[in-house]
Amino acid sequence: MTAMDLSQQIEKAAEAMSSLEADKEEAVRRSRSILRLSKKAIHAMHVGEDPTADLKEMDSAMESLLNVCENPAILMCGPVQDCMCEYCEAVILRALVSDSPIPDHESLGVTPSAWLLGLCDCEGEMRRMVMSGLMYDDMESARRLFSVMERLHAAVMSLDVPDAMAPIRRKQDAARGIMDKTRSDMLNAKLSGRLD
Repeated sequence: MTAMDLSQQIEKAAEAMSSLEADKEEAVRRSRSILRLSKKAIHAMHVGEDPTADLKEMDSAMESLLNVCENPAILMCGPVQDCMCEYCEAVILRALVSDSPIPDHESLGVTPSAWLLGLCDCEGEMRRMVMSGLMYDDMESARRLFSVMERLHAAVMSLDVPDAMAPIRRKQDAARGIMDKTRSDMLNAKLSGRLD
Protein backbone atom coordinates (compact mmCIF):
# COMPACT_ATOMS: atom_id res chain seq x y z
CA MET A 1 0.00 0.00 0.00
CA THR A 2 1.36 3.37 -0.94
CA ALA A 3 1.06 6.56 1.06
CA MET A 4 -1.30 7.83 -1.66
CA ASP A 5 -3.63 4.81 -1.24
CA LEU A 6 -3.69 5.28 2.53
CA SER A 7 -4.39 8.98 2.16
CA GLN A 8 -7.32 8.27 -0.16
CA GLN A 9 -8.73 5.65 2.20
CA ILE A 10 -8.49 8.04 5.13
CA GLU A 11 -10.22 10.76 3.15
CA LYS A 12 -12.99 8.37 2.10
CA ALA A 13 -13.55 7.22 5.71
CA ALA A 14 -13.53 10.82 6.98
CA GLU A 15 -16.15 11.79 4.38
CA ALA A 16 -18.33 8.85 5.43
CA MET A 17 -18.04 9.90 9.09
CA SER A 18 -18.88 13.48 8.20
CA SER A 19 -21.98 12.35 6.32
CA LEU A 20 -22.99 10.13 9.24
CA GLU A 21 -22.58 13.04 11.67
CA ALA A 22 -24.76 15.27 9.48
CA ASP A 23 -27.47 12.58 9.40
CA LYS A 24 -27.23 12.19 13.18
CA GLU A 25 -27.64 15.93 13.73
CA GLU A 26 -30.69 15.90 11.46
CA ALA A 27 -32.10 12.90 13.34
CA VAL A 28 -31.64 14.69 16.67
CA ARG A 29 -33.39 17.78 15.30
CA ARG A 30 -36.33 15.69 14.08
CA SER A 31 -36.39 13.82 17.40
CA ARG A 32 -36.95 17.08 19.29
CA SER A 33 -40.02 17.77 17.17
CA ILE A 34 -41.46 14.34 18.00
CA LEU A 35 -40.80 14.87 21.72
CA ARG A 36 -42.72 18.15 21.64
CA LEU A 37 -45.62 16.60 19.76
CA SER A 38 -45.82 13.57 22.05
CA LYS A 39 -45.91 15.76 25.15
CA LYS A 40 -48.60 17.89 23.51
CA ALA A 41 -50.69 14.81 22.63
CA ILE A 42 -50.38 13.37 26.14
CA HIS A 43 -51.34 16.72 27.66
CA ALA A 44 -54.38 16.87 25.38
CA MET A 45 -55.50 13.46 26.64
CA HIS A 46 -55.12 14.59 30.25
CA VAL A 47 -57.26 17.68 29.78
CA GLY A 48 -59.93 15.88 27.77
CA GLU A 49 -59.02 17.30 24.37
CA ASP A 50 -58.77 15.31 21.15
CA PRO A 51 -55.10 14.46 20.42
CA THR A 52 -55.79 13.14 16.91
CA ALA A 53 -54.21 16.05 15.03
CA ASP A 54 -51.08 15.95 17.21
CA LEU A 55 -50.82 12.18 16.81
CA LYS A 56 -51.13 12.41 13.02
CA GLU A 57 -48.46 15.11 12.91
CA MET A 58 -46.31 12.96 15.17
CA ASP A 59 -46.75 9.93 12.86
CA SER A 60 -45.61 12.03 9.93
CA ALA A 61 -42.63 13.34 11.91
CA MET A 62 -41.68 9.78 12.91
CA GLU A 63 -41.79 8.66 9.28
CA SER A 64 -39.53 11.59 8.40
CA LEU A 65 -37.14 10.67 11.21
CA LEU A 66 -36.93 7.05 10.12
CA ASN A 67 -35.85 8.21 6.66
CA VAL A 68 -32.58 9.53 8.13
CA CYS A 69 -32.07 6.56 10.48
CA GLU A 70 -31.00 3.96 7.95
CA ASN A 71 -27.66 3.55 9.71
CA PRO A 72 -28.03 1.55 12.97
CA ALA A 73 -25.63 3.96 14.73
CA ILE A 74 -28.14 6.76 14.19
CA LEU A 75 -31.19 4.63 14.98
CA MET A 76 -29.70 3.57 18.32
CA CYS A 77 -28.39 6.97 19.46
CA GLY A 78 -29.85 8.28 22.72
CA PRO A 79 -32.01 11.16 21.43
CA VAL A 80 -33.60 8.99 18.73
CA GLN A 81 -34.38 6.19 21.19
CA ASP A 82 -35.76 8.70 23.72
CA CYS A 83 -38.11 10.22 21.17
CA MET A 84 -39.22 6.77 20.01
CA CYS A 85 -40.04 5.90 23.62
CA GLU A 86 -42.11 9.08 24.03
CA TYR A 87 -43.79 8.49 20.68
CA CYS A 88 -44.77 4.97 21.76
CA GLU A 89 -46.01 6.25 25.09
CA ALA A 90 -48.37 8.73 23.40
CA VAL A 91 -49.65 6.23 20.82
CA ILE A 92 -50.09 3.40 23.32
CA LEU A 93 -51.72 5.67 25.90
CA ARG A 94 -54.26 6.80 23.29
CA ALA A 95 -55.03 3.17 22.48
CA LEU A 96 -55.40 2.28 26.17
CA VAL A 97 -57.75 5.12 27.07
CA SER A 98 -59.86 4.71 23.92
CA ASP A 99 -59.98 0.90 24.27
CA SER A 100 -58.44 0.51 20.81
CA PRO A 101 -55.93 -2.09 19.63
CA ILE A 102 -52.37 -1.27 20.65
CA PRO A 103 -50.06 -1.05 17.62
CA ASP A 104 -46.92 -3.17 17.82
CA HIS A 105 -43.36 -1.91 17.46
CA GLU A 106 -43.11 -3.07 13.85
CA SER A 107 -46.19 -1.16 12.70
CA LEU A 108 -44.86 1.96 14.44
CA GLY A 109 -41.40 1.51 12.92
CA VAL A 110 -39.63 1.70 16.28
CA THR A 111 -37.22 -0.55 18.12
CA PRO A 112 -38.66 -3.20 20.46
CA SER A 113 -36.88 -1.61 23.43
CA ALA A 114 -38.38 1.83 22.73
CA TRP A 115 -41.83 0.27 22.43
CA LEU A 116 -41.49 -1.64 25.71
CA LEU A 117 -40.16 1.41 27.57
CA GLY A 118 -43.00 3.54 26.17
CA LEU A 119 -45.49 0.91 27.30
CA CYS A 120 -44.01 0.93 30.81
CA ASP A 121 -44.21 4.73 30.99
CA CYS A 122 -47.94 4.63 30.27
CA GLU A 123 -48.59 3.44 33.81
CA GLY A 124 -47.62 6.81 35.30
CA GLU A 125 -49.88 8.61 32.82
CA MET A 126 -52.73 6.23 33.64
CA ARG A 127 -52.29 7.06 37.34
CA ARG A 128 -52.60 10.77 36.56
CA MET A 129 -55.84 10.08 34.70
CA VAL A 130 -57.24 7.96 37.53
CA MET A 131 -56.34 10.70 40.01
CA SER A 132 -58.09 13.30 37.84
CA GLY A 133 -61.21 11.15 37.89
CA LEU A 134 -61.08 10.92 41.69
CA MET A 135 -60.30 14.61 42.09
CA TYR A 136 -63.21 15.72 39.90
CA ASP A 137 -65.65 13.11 41.27
CA ASP A 138 -65.81 11.26 37.96
CA MET A 139 -65.84 7.89 39.67
CA GLU A 140 -66.96 5.97 36.59
CA SER A 141 -63.95 7.23 34.67
CA ALA A 142 -61.62 6.55 37.62
CA ARG A 143 -62.90 2.98 37.89
CA ARG A 144 -62.66 2.31 34.15
CA LEU A 145 -59.14 3.76 33.88
CA PHE A 146 -58.01 1.91 37.00
CA SER A 147 -59.18 -1.36 35.44
CA VAL A 148 -57.14 -0.58 32.31
CA MET A 149 -54.20 0.38 34.51
CA GLU A 150 -54.38 -2.96 36.35
CA ARG A 151 -54.21 -4.87 33.05
CA LEU A 152 -51.30 -2.70 31.92
CA HIS A 153 -49.53 -3.26 35.23
CA ALA A 154 -49.87 -7.05 34.94
CA ALA A 155 -48.38 -6.90 31.44
CA VAL A 156 -45.49 -4.68 32.53
CA MET A 157 -44.68 -6.87 35.51
CA SER A 158 -44.60 -9.99 33.30
CA LEU A 159 -41.69 -8.62 31.24
CA ASP A 160 -38.34 -10.33 31.63
CA VAL A 161 -35.79 -8.37 29.61
CA PRO A 162 -32.07 -8.26 30.48
CA ASP A 163 -30.93 -4.83 31.69
CA ALA A 164 -28.29 -4.81 28.96
CA MET A 165 -31.09 -4.78 26.37
CA ALA A 166 -33.40 -2.22 28.02
CA PRO A 167 -33.78 -0.83 31.57
CA ILE A 168 -37.14 -2.54 32.06
CA ARG A 169 -36.47 -3.68 35.63
CA ARG A 170 -36.08 -0.07 36.79
CA LYS A 171 -39.38 0.77 35.06
CA GLN A 172 -41.01 -2.21 36.79
CA ASP A 173 -39.84 -0.98 40.19
CA ALA A 174 -41.34 2.45 39.48
CA ALA A 175 -44.54 0.84 38.16
CA ARG A 176 -44.91 -1.20 41.35
CA GLY A 177 -44.80 1.97 43.45
CA ILE A 178 -47.20 3.78 41.12
CA MET A 179 -49.69 0.91 41.25
CA ASP A 180 -49.47 0.59 45.04
CA LYS A 181 -50.21 4.32 45.48
CA THR A 182 -53.09 4.18 43.01
CA ARG A 183 -54.62 1.11 44.70
CA SER A 184 -54.38 2.93 48.01
CA ASP A 185 -56.09 6.01 46.56
CA MET A 186 -58.86 3.87 45.05
CA LEU A 187 -59.33 2.06 48.37
CA ASN A 188 -59.53 5.36 50.26
CA ALA A 189 -62.15 6.60 47.78
CA LYS A 190 -64.14 3.39 48.28
CA LEU A 191 -63.89 3.57 52.09
CA SER A 192 -65.05 7.17 52.04
CA GLY A 193 -68.12 6.12 50.07
CA ARG A 194 -67.11 7.86 46.85
CA LEU A 195 -66.73 4.57 44.96
CA ASP A 196 -69.32 1.79 45.05
